[in-house]
Amino acid sequence: MAVSIEFEKVEALAPDFQYINGETDLPILDVGFIASFFFWGGHTIKKRLALADCFDAYKIQYGTHLTWGCHPDTWRTVKFSRRPLPPFREYIRSLEEDDAIQWYEASGDREGVGDYVVSCMTERNWQEDHLSCFQFQVPRRHIFDSNERGKLESLLSFCIDRLTPYHGIAGLAAIITEQNYEWQPQEIDLATRYRSLYIGSFVSDLSKADQGIKSINWFTYVSDTLTERVGGPNSFGAYCQRFGVEAQRTTNGFVILTGEFPELGPIDEPPSQGYMHANAALRPLRTANFGSMGNGSFYEELRFDRCTTDLWIRRFDGPGIWPPASFAGLPSGPVGTKPTKKIRIGTGESCVVHGRYRKYPLEPAQPGDGDEDIRGPMIVLLPGDLAPFHVTLGPHGEFVSREATTWELVAEL
Repeated sequence: MAVSIEFEKVEALAPDFQYINGETDLPILDVGFIASFFFWGGHTIKKRLALADCFDAYKIQYGTHLTWGCHPDTWRTVKFSRRPLPPFREYIRSLEEDDAIQWYEASGDREGVGDYVVSCMTERNWQEDHLSCFQFQVPRRHIFDSNERGKLESLLSFCIDRLTPYHGIAGLAAIITEQNYEWQPQEIDLATRYRSLYIGSFVSDLSKADQGIKSINWFTYVSDTLTERVGGPNSFGAYCQRFGVEAQRTTNGFVILTGEFPELGPIDEPPSQGYMHANAALRPLRTANFGSMGNGSFYEELRFDRCTTDLWIRRFDGPGIWPPASFAGLPSGPVGTKPTKKIRIGTGESCVVHGRYRKYPLEPAQPGDGDEDIRGPMIVLLPGDLAPFHVTLGPHGEFVSREATTWELVAEL
């Protein structure tokens, strides 16, 4: 294995980022390489067959490592030493468009973290503004190993070609057990020590994927449709150059890399400039109303909530945002100060006040809405950022229009 010095730096930190269950001696939290692609049309035969191609491509390279899976109808554990899962292509042929595909295969043990995972969740025909996701995981060393990296990069490109995602990410990420609720306090603990480490939440990431990207990682893919928010694909390369970022043209979109290799970004070190620049360029494509990456707490243990999720998402926006100086006394929702005067900016105008902006006119709350039921598009802008366009999509991601719009400041940050 020919690995880089960067990999040795990551491995030196392994005793700090690996968590073991003291009762079972199984790893329950670690760092791996994860790729996630969010795409429209997972209810259609065409995209389901493309999804099957992606599963096949993963298994050609890594399938021998998979030892168990969740039965798609019962979600019970199936150990491959005893019997296999139903063949994926046969299984999807039995489904109607209003059925969802939920699939999970992994190495290791269900009560622990595996090095290899491949999974998906698809939208149903009747679901509007809801995407599908294909996700895979390999050991972190693969992206640093010259013998393994080529296979991994080819797989990333293959998934983009076949799925034509709305957006996607790949890089070093926290990996956690399939049933992750018990270990979410350890996950947020890990996130407070590594700024560049991606924290994924499969269900919540998928539920908010229609609103834009959640955050950036080492590898971030944005579709031509999503680039319409900042002018469209014809000008996106030049737009990114303003931030010192190279946007690599690929199938129906662009790939942005933060550098040659992914990073962990220890909190006590200066933020990675590559990650900072990518975050600045893609900030107008980011949702500012994500919600929570964590589940509720029963015993007051610390987990990601709406407030800390928002802080983590904004971790590259400036110093002192993440981790917070103290978790004590934080509100349940995103932090922010109510503006003392109305501030509105139009598409293409430069932001002056760092804050959270909603599309104007604001959509009124509906009966039964809670504090987190904020309707309408929302973004975060920093001084100097240009206000984006509003892009209207159909119920399954069909591009409808791009309009200049007005954004109103609803919280100063």
